[in-house]
Amino acid sequence: MNRTLKIFSTGALLLAPAFGYIRSVDSTGTPIRRVDNKAIQYYINSAIVPGATSDAISVPVKVVSDSSDPVTAIRESFAAWNRIPGAVINFLPLKSTDSYHSITDGKHVVAIAKTLDDLTALGFAPGKSIGALALTVTGTYSSSGVNAEGTAVEKGDIADADIILNASGAANGILFSTDGSTGIDLQAVLTHEVGHALGENHSVALGATMFQYSAISYANVGYVPSLSQRQVSSDDRQFAVALYPAANASVGTITGKVTLAGAPAKNVPVMLVDSAAGIMVSALTGTDGTYTQKVVAGNYIVYSEPFNAIVTPPNLYLSASDVTSGFVPTFAGGAASPTVTKVTAGASSTVDIAVTAGTSTLASPFIGFGAAAGKGDIVSLNGIAGPITLASGQSLDVAFLSGGVDASTTVQVYGAGASIKAGSTRVDTAVTFAQGPLLRATLDLPARTNSALMTIVLTKGSSVLAYSGLFLIVPPKPVFTSKSVVNAASYVGLNGDGVVSPGGLYSIYAGTGSALGPAAFAQNGPYDGYGKLANNLGDVTVTFDGVMAPMFLSFSGQLNVQVPFEVAGKRTTQIQVNFAGSASDKITVPVAASQPAFFTITPLGTDSIAGNQDYTLNSAANPEARGRVVSIYGTGLGKLSYDVATGTGAGGPPPGYTGNNTCVLGGTKSVPVAFTGWTPSAVGLAQWSMVIPSDSPTGTVSLKCTDANGVSTQTGTLYIK
Repeated sequence: MNRTLKIFSTGALLLAPAFGYIRSVDSTGTPIRRVDNKAIQYYINSAIVPGATSDAISVPVKVVSDSSDPVTAIRESFAAWNRIPGAVINFLPLKSTDSYHSITDGKHVVAIAKTLDDLTALGFAPGKSIGALALTVTGTYSSSGVNAEGTAVEKGDIADADIILNASGAANGILFSTDGSTGIDLQAVLTHEVGHALGENHSVALGATMFQYSAISYANVGYVPSLSQRQVSSDDRQFAVALYPAANASVGTITGKVTLAGAPAKNVPVMLVDSAAGIMVSALTGTDGTYTQKVVAGNYIVYSEPFNAIVTPPNLYLSASDVTSGFVPTFAGGAASPTVTKVTAGASSTVDIAVTAGTSTLASPFIGFGAAAGKGDIVSLNGIAGPITLASGQSLDVAFLSGGVDASTTVQVYGAGASIKAGSTRVDTAVTFAQGPLLRATLDLPARTNSALMTIVLTKGSSVLAYSGLFLIVPPKPVFTSKSVVNAASYVGLNGDGVVSPGGLYSIYAGTGSALGPAAFAQNGPYDGYGKLANNLGDVTVTFDGVMAPMFLSFSGQLNVQVPFEVAGKRTTQIQVNFAGSASDKITVPVAASQPAFFTITPLGTDSIAGNQDYTLNSAANPEARGRVVSIYGTGLGKLSYDVATGTGAGGPPPGYTGNNTCVLGGTKSVPVAFTGWTPSAVGLAQWSMVIPSDSPTGTVSLKCTDANGVSTQTGTLYIK
């Protein structure tokens, strides 16, 4: 099959917003899609490593920070789309390749820009523009038929989609990181680009994954990463479910026509919001003013808004002459009490909107936040440059200054179940600004267990200003302390200072009234396609100095993780929990070289989890005999002399390895341990295997082991006969 000669390119940009759950189209206007959505094979270029450099601008420059883990971040960006419920999207485990971008090889590759031509495609112009952070270059089939793999394809189906990372380097302000050490987060950028690789365009919702600016530039601050783009937001999940639906997807359709003074409103955004469900999606009208959008069944309000100074036609690869302007944001049924349209699975609902002609006199104001019902406490405000993340489960005041906002301006919100408290909109007379009055209103945000987007609307007479998806509303902030980070076997740290050791299994307990994860248990399954435990469980991730930890359990009160081996050699590490986009504070915890501990039958008990030589559980009813082998299980051995990768089942030790541990039975009998190491094929599970001496005590026998660092376990119990 031939591919279109004109290639469609979409990228993560740097400055402000655009429109999405809007499909990308090829050069003929045909919406593009994947035909291989059940098994998509991507390759990652082998040059993408910590500290990666590029000579695409003729001189070597650093592209990825030294402290980053780019491969894991890129894997997670693809996995985020695999996890969307109701959608059939399956990115296969990434394979390594030496190949770079080539739109004619039919091979989907993630690579750093290799040539100046690649950088030019990104918009890089020496001394003028650094261009886009990344670019997805897509080749599509130009006609229907059967491709080289024997798959039936249609015009517009994706034949090749390469993702190119900007390689202009740190000197030009582009340095990717995964640990927050720079303003450009590689995982956020790649999650966005994967959306393009699936056929999605940019998003009108500022807090969406497909909001095209993955880093926002602020004066005197530099780039600030949009870490929320690591999550796939509601409108982007809707895109995935609509275009690649599972058999049980509960999807309906909203269709309609937008008109201005009776004429079609062409290429204008239409927003659909189910506030109770926390869903926000967008559409774009055609040249005839009509739109059709598939959405999950629910109850939606619908409104249309024009392009403006922040959201411009070029953000969607349109020219100003292609779109209708000269109207203000208009809600079906009116902004004061919008019509709610019920959408049922398999059915279609119609919502027509006659938009209100005019030009809003309201301009982009400054925005700030203060205490609910407070006064005089807001003294610093910022311009609106990108999404704003707010934790749910609280009430706070949102304030606006300048842009024509005054006492006659009303404030409304739509989405995430949020509301403006009745009668709370007022001018704060306790503070004076040269730019004019400070208008503030109390925003009530019910607690959520997932993220959702919220629109804010300012109205002054006939003038209306809307910011779709400006606020990303996330679960309440996770809270824990260093003391609540404990060894999963001994619980050391629960009532004292927390401490972690490399490779060990640890539990993190929630602070009073806080939730670290979902209400229901989310437990890890088998190893993934990379032979590792997943780093995301129940929409929760835990990082140690930016390195993602493999997870065993996630729920509101407790997280169980493996501490990455990457903390070895450090005195302290900073732990951060992220629950559906809601990030905890970074909590500093000491790092010990080792913290050996036995798992016991009951929490805080003494009966060690041990196996007899015949692989049965050692117990009072099933003691082991002298002269036979017993294996005791625990964790906390630290980094040993042989390599074990984080999150991967341990391999076997080298020949002759013992671990140099000694155990004491019954408080007096010292026994050398034949093997102390990480249990083969298991993650974070330690093992002490020894032959019970012929003169060992019998009955209920105490056990304590000491490692090569001189650190001892707690006292456990074995049963010997």
